[in-house]
Amino acid sequence: MLTYTNNQFPYTEKSIHQDSTAGIFGDISVYGSLRKELAMATLKKRRGNWYARVLWIKSNSERQTEKQIPLRTNSKVTAYERLAEVKKVENDIKAGLEFSLPWLSETTSTKIKRFTLNDAINQWMLKRKDKLAEKTIELNRDGLNYFVKFIGKAHPVETIRTNHIESFSDWLGSRGLSKTTINMHLRTIKAMFRYYLKVDRLAKIPHIHQLRIPKTEPIYITDNEFQSIMELDWLDDFYKRVFLFYRETGVRLNEPMISVLDGVWIDIPNTSKSKVGRNIELDNPMQSVFNELQDWLNNGYGTRLKTPDDHISKKFKKALRSIGADESKHFHSLRHTFAVRRLIQGTSIYELKLLMGHSSVTTTEVYSNMNLKRISQDFPTIATSYINMAKLGKWTRK
Repeated sequence: MLTYTNNQFPYTEKSIHQDSTAGIFGDISVYGSLRKELAMATLKKRRGNWYARVLWIKSNSERQTEKQIPLRTNSKVTAYERLAEVKKVENDIKAGLEFSLPWLSETTSTKIKRFTLNDAINQWMLKRKDKLAEKTIELNRDGLNYFVKFIGKAHPVETIRTNHIESFSDWLGSRGLSKTTINMHLRTIKAMFRYYLKVDRLAKIPHIHQLRIPKTEPIYITDNEFQSIMELDWLDDFYKRVFLFYRETGVRLNEPMISVLDGVWIDIPNTSKSKVGRNIELDNPMQSVFNELQDWLNNGYGTRLKTPDDHISKKFKKALRSIGADESKHFHSLRHTFAVRRLIQGTSIYELKLLMGHSSVTTTEVYSNMNLKRISQDFPTIATSYINMAKLGKWTRK
C-alpha cells in the first residue's frame, strides 16, 4: 500500500476518510485532537475536480465569506496533499492576500501574489467604464493618477494604510489643489477600496476622511454684472442669448448638448451629473435660444470645436474679466444665479430641487441661507418678495 506523507505525519490512502469535511487525517484517532484545527479549510468537488474551500466571517460583518481555490486534480489523494499547502497560508488568505501556488503557476513553491495598485485601478476602471458619464470617468482617472504618482503603481493594495492616505491628502494640498478637489479625489479612492472590500479582495480598508470645508454662500452673478455683460460691444449677441438661457433655466453646462426639445419642454436624460432625468418648461424666447444653440452645436461654429461646452465656459469667463467681476465667479455661477433668483421669486425649495436636478433637498438648501442686505442690493428688482417672506420667518436671516 502506498504511503503519502505531509510535512510531519504519515498517512495511507486507505486511512483517508471519505468525508472531506473531516480534514486531512480523517478518523485516525491518534490525530483526533488536531481535527478541529485542521478542519477549517476543506475539500469540495466540482465537475470531477477538487477545490480547497476556505470559509471565514469578517470581523465587521456576520456574512460568511468563501474562497474556492482550484487544486487542478481529480485525484483525492493529490487533492489532500495540495489542501495541506493551502492550509499553511490559510490565515493569510483570510487576511486578503493572494498566493501563487505551485500547481497554478510555474513556481516550485508557494509565493505571495501581490495585488498591486496598478492592478486594482485597471480592473476597477474597466468595470465602471460603461456605467458612468465620460466626464466622471475623467475625474476618477485624474484622482487615481495622482494616487499612483504618490504611492507607486507596484505598491500592494492590502498594505495601504490610513497614514498613506493622510500623507497623500497633504501632498495634494502642497501641489495647490483646493480642498474641494482633494475631497473629490479622496472620494474616488474610497469608492475603489470599498468595492474591493465588498468583493473580498481586501479584508479591511484604510480610513479616508474628507477635509472640512467651511460653508459658503452661493457664488452668483448680480443683476448689474449680468447687465454689464449684455452691454459688452465685443461679445457676439449669440453668446449673450446663450448666457441668458443658462441663467433662466439653471441647466448644467453640458446638458443642452444632450437634451431634446419636445413641445415646450426640454428633456434632460439621466446621463447628466445627478443621474436623474428631468424636464424643464421653456417659454417662447427660451425655446428659440435652445434651437439656435442646437443649430450652432450641430451645424455651426460649434461643430468645429473639440469641446464646444468648454468654449462657452471660457467665453463667459472672458466676459466676467472684462467687466471686472470677482475671480471666484465662473460659468457655473449662472446656475447658482438661477437658483437664487428662483427662491427670491417665491419658488419652494422642493420645487427648486426638481428644477435643479438635485438628488437631495439638502444640496438645494444651501441657496436658502443668504444675506438679506446683499440680496436686496444684488437683485433690487425682484428682492422685495424674498425679504417679505424672511420677515414672516419662512427663510433664515444671517
